[in-house]
Amino acid sequence: MAIDGRELTFRLIAARPNRLRMESMSGGRRIIQATDGVTPPWQQLPDANPPVVTELKGEEAREFAADAEFDDPLIDHAARGYALDYAGETTIDGRRLLKLLVTRRLVDSYLLFVDAETYFIVRKEGTRIRNGTAVKVVTTYGDFRPVGGVILPHRFVASTEERVLHETVLESVTPNVPVPPGSFERPIVITVPELK
Repeated sequence: MAIDGRELTFRLIAARPNRLRMESMSGGRRIIQATDGVTPPWQQLPDANPPVVTELKGEEAREFAADAEFDDPLIDHAARGYALDYAGETTIDGRRLLKLLVTRRLVDSYLLFVDAETYFIVRKEGTRIRNGTAVKVVTTYGDFRPVGGVILPHRFVASTEERVLHETVLESVTPNVPVPPGSFERPIVITVPELK
């Protein structure tokens, strides 16, 4: 992932319906962020002494939990709390796209752009809160490749009108790996007071 002139590598484990663990490394610093889909998302600085575990708060927690949903909103949308409305068609870069207004649990809404020929989701337009201000964020999806019989994007670019926020390139995707028990649960950190 390239973000703000820095490059970081990450390892992501995702499981249905909404469990996610991301371990990112940048500049010798490692951060783990995760959610088990039930309790609030958390993050850990495992290299700190003692390790520090904190709960994600506010907009950061809401966005992380929303991003943890394994399947896109087109899969079993009603049962998962999504409403889909046809919002017309458009053409971007010579490609005819179908627009869908997605509303999640009557709170969040955004537009998905679906390629009219391949039916791949190629773009998402939504609003995120940054420093207390609503900002339009456009995410484009590309480099579609098969993974375990399913076609997935391997390149994601998120940008505002002013700049690219981040670009993510997946180097490898391995489906159906065994997930170690406790991967998504918040760790319990026990500190032992120093003897004086």
